[in-house]
Amino acid sequence: MKRRIRKIVNFFAFNLLFFALYLNFIHKDRANNDIAPAAVVSTQATNASAYTGTVLVQNPEKFIRKEEEDQETKNNQQ
Repeated sequence: MKRRIRKIVNFFAFNLLFFALYLNFIHKDRANNDIAPAAVVSTQATNASAYTGTVLVQNPEKFIRKEEEDQETKNNQQ
């Protein structure tokens, strides 16, 4: 009897797993593909950051030189 119950529970768990995978990947992809051709894609570049709290640096060379100088001072101290 326990063996039969275990088989039934495993069957439902296995089906639930594949249903969750279907909803997560396949169903989401189909919904996005239906909308994508009608959507208008903007070609303008924006300066918006991908993560909150980050800032786009206008002159990265200044910071790269500062990091190199910091590394040189650390090497000289050792």
